[in-house]
Amino acid sequence: MNKKIIAGIIILVILIISLLAFPRINESRIKAEIERANYCEVDSDCVDAGGKCPFGCYAYVNRNEAERISQLIQSFDSKCVYGCLMCPTAVCENNKCREVCE
Repeated sequence: MNKKIIAGIIILVILIISLLAFPRINESRIKAEIERANYCEVDSDCVDAGGKCPFGCYAYVNRNEAERISQLIQSFDSKCVYGCLMCPTAVCENNKCREVCE
């Protein structure tokens, strides 16, 4: 009987740890996808896929990736809030999109 209780407790602890770690895994995956989608050749390649804490106020990515990245960002259950500067445009610099803030 003691072995069953110990095994049950171990399983419960593993489940709790997994549930607590899950948002971090999603956050890391989304950040990696944003970084991967941030490529360009000209300024017009760069579009804002939206922003949400903790991914930044703006996620400028290649226009071909914008909808996919936007869906990933919106799927994240954010627990924080940003105050953002106005950054309505981006430029392509060294084949990466970079926001231009006013």
